[in-house]
Amino acid sequence: MSDYFLADDLSGALDAAAAFHRAGRVVRVPLDPADWVGNAPGEIIGLSTETRNLSPAAAAIAVAAAIARGRELGARLVYKKIDSTLRGPVAAELAAVLDALPETRLLFAPANPAVGRTVRDGVLLVHGRPVHETDFGRDPIWPVRESRLRALLAGLPESLIDIPDTTDATELERTVTDQMTRGGPWVAVGSGALARPVATKLTSARTAPAVEKAPPTPARGPVLFLGGSAHALNRRQAARLWSTRNVPLHEFNLADSVDTFTAKVATSLRDRKAASVLVAPARGDSVVIRDRLTAAATAALAATGTARVFATGGETARALCVALGVRVLRFDAELEPGLAAASGTGTAGPLMIAVKPGGFGDDDTWVRAADYLARGA
Repeated sequence: MSDYFLADDLSGALDAAAAFHRAGRVVRVPLDPADWVGNAPGEIIGLSTETRNLSPAAAAIAVAAAIARGRELGARLVYKKIDSTLRGPVAAELAAVLDALPETRLLFAPANPAVGRTVRDGVLLVHGRPVHETDFGRDPIWPVRESRLRALLAGLPESLIDIPDTTDATELERTVTDQMTRGGPWVAVGSGALARPVATKLTSARTAPAVEKAPPTPARGPVLFLGGSAHALNRRQAARLWSTRNVPLHEFNLADSVDTFTAKVATSLRDRKAASVLVAPARGDSVVIRDRLTAAATAALAATGTARVFATGGETARALCVALGVRVLRFDAELEPGLAAASGTGTAGPLMIAVKPGGFGDDDTWVRAADYLARGA
């Protein structure tokens, strides 16, 4: 039986893909379930349902549709990626999993101990504080109101959901081993930290070798850095890229003409072989900004023949790939935790892309992404 996993956005899917890639699996990420037509030997599929910012009802429908696609192809769901701070319609997504896969147990372990997110006495803590008491409780899009995991999942069958305390990586590994020892169908649900022991232990039991011909790589050329996330860290990272690599920085806001802004970015790509784009702090409607930013970036790439891109924010990365006609991404490398490199083929030919969530990395993360994209895979 072939395997697949789900995530609620593209950056999360690529974060999980890193764990399976490290374990020796080829990982492909179709941008739509309809683009998934089967698995090659040793391959695992990652699907993003793009449900992080949907209503609970809409998220449940999207998760059910993805699982239905997996059932059509005879594939087994092995892992469900969620945000390690519980942002998004988590309970609705898990209800959809249980509805679609009756009698399946869920191992619910959202902890990511390496970044201070642990579960103790059934409560999700961020550096020792209940998550709802931290900045995540004031998230402008999806504020986290509940830190008690059982309360978060109230109404779902407790007998089918295991919620272990997980304060370090060893405990995460042990919970996965325990589930495998029990036997029967089960799905791991958690952060990227949980994906690592899941990938390692499931892959060790597989016999099919991972074999795939290397995808085409775009010729070396300009690199576009697209900052679609509102997280403040990205401004520091873009400033560091400017000071160390002299990459021009362009700021986009809703008052800008898309055509005029595109021309400025294209000029930097032609003359300086690189350009960075950030959204102005006064952002406005996030969907409108995403769509206009994607339109400007797509036009600048087409005008200059640029095929190497760095994007922050899963929604921005996915919107750009769709606009470029990329249907499937192949995971290539984990450059650092949370920073993934992937490749695909769009209407204009091969594309190389690096993606990270907005809040990941340090001040030099954009610089490291630049070095990778400049030298090629």
